[in-house]
Amino acid sequence: MSGEGTSGPAVNGPGVNGPGVNGPRVVASIPEVVFADGSRAAVEVVLDSEPAPDTDVFAALVMIEDAEGSFALVYSPRRAEWASPGGYREPGERVRETVVREVLEETGLLLDEAALLPCGYERFRPLTPGRWPREGGCLQVFRTRVPTVRPPLAAAEDDVVDHRWVGLEQFESLCGEAFWWPLAAALLRPPGATARGRG
Repeated sequence: MSGEGTSGPAVNGPGVNGPGVNGPRVVASIPEVVFADGSRAAVEVVLDSEPAPDTDVFAALVMIEDAEGSFALVYSPRRAEWASPGGYREPGERVRETVVREVLEETGLLLDEAALLPCGYERFRPLTPGRWPREGGCLQVFRTRVPTVRPPLAAAEDDVVDHRWVGLEQFESLCGEAFWWPLAAALLRPPGATARGRG
């Protein structure tokens, strides 16, 4: 999840526990997200258990949950935000390979590709040049679980300067203002739950 916007997302409908029950569903549509480097894009945040078309995906990330329900987060000074680990796809790389490589670089965790469950994507329509393709594209979002409790995290690259395991409340406290949060909320909150302090 890739940046914070200058305006809050328009959330469509209540949270759900699982993606794609009735096919893809837009959970937020933001006409302009301004990223830390000054680039701008319109972004749709989509809940879906089917992956975005492979040819559209330029980046990917994964929400990693441990055996007790904590989530792995990383802090990127370039993006100026806490988020789930992930990053940009390299030429010739399959989307799941991108996730496994980025997670290993950013957290030291080695994930099983087969355990990565697609749960949604962010669809970018560029308003200025940025780190996305000129024509835009998608950032694929996965979920996975690790079988242990808070395994040690260690970054192997300088794009991540901090990492931690957090509970759902702290996850929302650190990331709840990000444009992509409605996807996390739809996936992680029980049906009918509301955002803390928002309703």
